[in-house]
Amino acid sequence: MRSQPVRLLFMLSVFLVFCASLYSQDEPARSEAKTLKIKNVRLVAWQVAGQKRKSVEVERFLEIAPRQLMPSNQFDVECEIVGGQDDHFGDYFVWTTVDFLIAPVTRAYERMSNGALSSSVGWGQMAEMRDLKAMPINLLRPSESRKVAVMGLDLSPVLSAFPVGGDGELWPWLIRVVIHVQDRSGKQLTSAERTLRLLPNSARKKSHYNDPLPPR
Repeated sequence: MRSQPVRLLFMLSVFLVFCASLYSQDEPARSEAKTLKIKNVRLVAWQVAGQKRKSVEVERFLEIAPRQLMPSNQFDVECEIVGGQDDHFGDYFVWTTVDFLIAPVTRAYERMSNGALSSSVGWGQMAEMRDLKAMPINLLRPSESRKVAVMGLDLSPVLSAFPVGGDGELWPWLIRVVIHVQDRSGKQLTSAERTLRLLPNSARKKSHYNDPLPPR
């Protein structure tokens, strides 16, 4: 008869271990769902048409004249910040950084996809780009979604660093805008990015345009 309680205790311990394993497997998904998130990142510019200005989402930048981009040299970054489910009311900072992928103006680079370019050439930052823009988010509630806009990023100083006919005809083929969110203590909580193509004006497609890719 003494074996009956022992058997019950053994079965109970097995059940508890089984439940714990299920909980540990589910925990990463639960934790991930509770963190603060950045959603719907967009680059927006004001496009001038005659006497009217309209806001457009930027899918790519096209150099229509030396150092003049369409839809505009200036743009804003818009996104949504969603509070974590377990967070209390919180104050946060949203800020941006901008990276560029610079390579010669050649047909080979022009035909590459964004992914192929990224794997062939390294990214870097430029001192001419005043990209450190920040804004606060006050009293964000758990699971609250709030629209945020970082205003006034300008590519004009960057384009001035690439004159037409410059040595090697270099060009910033890709721009990567990264949005960071940090808490009041300065700890970075999450980030998100958007990468767009910059297409050069035909005036830049001169002596080196037909050069092959450099050996790797």
